Amino acid sequence: LKSVAILAQVILAQATCSSAETGLKAKAVVSVSHMTPMGGRTRSARRCAWLFLGVAVLLSLARDRGNREDFQHTQAFAAGPFGTLFSQTRNAGLVAKQSVADFKNPVRTVSDTISAFYKEYPQPPVLPMYRSFLVDFMTNTHLTIVDVRFKYDAVFALGAVTYYNGLMGSYDKLTAGVGASEKIFNAFCKALDMDPAQVTADAEAVRAYAKATPPGTILTHMEGTAAAPDKRIADAFSGIGSSLYGTSFSIGLFTVMEGCGVAINKENVEEWTKALKVTSSKATGDLDTYKQNKNKLRMAEEMIREIEIREKKKLAERLETKAKALAAKAVEKAAAAVA
Repeated sequence: LKSVAILAQVILAQATCSSAETGLKAKAVVSVSHMTPMGGRTRSARRCAWLFLGVAVLLSLARDRGNREDFQHTQAFAAGPFGTLFSQTRNAGLVAKQSVADFKNPVRTVSDTISAFYKEYPQPPVLPMYRSFLVDFMTNTHLTIVDVRFKYDAVFALGAVTYYNGLMGSYDKLTAGVGASEKIFNAFCKALDMDPAQVTADAEAVRAYAKATPPGTILTHMEGTAAAPDKRIADAFSGIGSSLYGTSFSIGLFTVMEGCGVAINKENVEEWTKALKVTSSKATGDLDTYKQNKNKLRMAEEMIREIEIREKKKLAERLETKAKALAAKAVEKAAAAVA
């Protein structure tokens, strides 16, 4: 529109200048035979200029009307149901974005648990040959505990203690530190938000129960036809069917079977898990892992014994060499004294 208006002004200016020149020429030249006015071209230019101005005015009015209609349509859309929905969606998106930025996950991560363990047990560092097993056990236990289906019980405690003792049983011999493995276990439990004293007491209660109770009686306690004498054990048997069945519970179950003299094989495990009303496939899978880990631990203990025997031989050789050297010096001194 601005370009059209400028063009119309230029044409009108040229037409005015042309009209002035034409008037001067008309006064100087008189034609009698032809009376055609010489200002016809000027009038055409003026008409074109006014036409352009009119078009520019009409376009400007149309644009203003279109802007008002668009504004009215925008207001109507905003006031209507779709406008309200759009506004609510936009506001909800802004709130959700802010909520996500401010959200803090209440569930602890594996790294949080491992960091908590090293805060509880900073020094001396765990031996490298035990560290990987310990971190793996801590990670698996953490993933079990943070599951919403998990519920702590005494059989779980027995499984955790049994696995830990099998893993760290020879630790104190290598470090020559009294109670080092116990300190690590306490840090392990605290990092997982468990009470070490409670875990140990619950595990010992189930272990004593398994040794003092016949297998048939234990099966009736698992099935629920009779109640276990200890409420902690009864709650563990009755609650595992509706809670998370983890590896530590499987190891606790295998320990109970060993304690009452039942062979740990696939058939017996399936029978006992059926009494607990849990899926046998998870327990049999844990059985394979349990046997593999026991073999690894047995091989590690044999290696540790070999290292101890080798170190003792080296120590005996050093002591023997030192004794021979002292004896030789004593002989030399005695010979010098005689001379």
